[in-house]
Amino acid sequence: MGIAETKIYPINTGWLEADLGTYIFWKGPAGKKYWNPVYCHYVDTGEHKILIDTGLCDAERATQYHHKCDKRGCLEVHDHLEQKLGVHPDEIDAIVFTHLHWDHVQNMKKFKNARYIAPKGEIEMAYNPLPLYYRTYECGILDIEPAYAGCVFEAIGDECEVLPGITMFHTPGHSVGHMGVTVATSAGDIVVAGDAIFVERNLEPNPAEKWRHWVPARFVNSYEGWKS
Repeated sequence: MGIAETKIYPINTGWLEADLGTYIFWKGPAGKKYWNPVYCHYVDTGEHKILIDTGLCDAERATQYHHKCDKRGCLEVHDHLEQKLGVHPDEIDAIVFTHLHWDHVQNMKKFKNARYIAPKGEIEMAYNPLPLYYRTYECGILDIEPAYAGCVFEAIGDECEVLPGITMFHTPGHSVGHMGVTVATSAGDIVVAGDAIFVERNLEPNPAEKWRHWVPARFVNSYEGWKS
């Protein structure tokens, strides 16, 4: 088995309404709304069947506790895998999380045979969040049960290859422990960025501010976010 067999499938689990000025672009047009897709990724290396994040829950739950959500026909990840790709949830042997915000971890317990691999800083924050992030991590103090309740994670503290051809590396800023994931393929390394960026335009310049990138506005640390 090797990178020649590796295939990556992006899975859109639904759309969330976000503000262009407080989420998508720093110094963007505040008050203007934007529908942003929430992706996770299925990776088949030939040796392992892996998910990178698990995406959204149903629209009702997302809208009740977080952001206005529109599924637009998108399925939750376990249903998409089985109905669209012919992969049963029990075949997934690992889930690699870029971070543990609510919209990246839903339905993880559907994958009963999977290892749960996540950044160490995210695990610590998820189980003991700052009050500002109670809702983001679905803290029990709000009477919301997080998707990862009762789950055991493998904590990743430093850049490393967590599975053959799958490497995690630090991309802090959006959250305290955010990590990107590199997947080695025959076409070159593919980076799954999580929420380090939201849209392609985040990688383009903002000429008015003389920025080489128009960075997102949703961050816990702007200094680290810029370096990411």
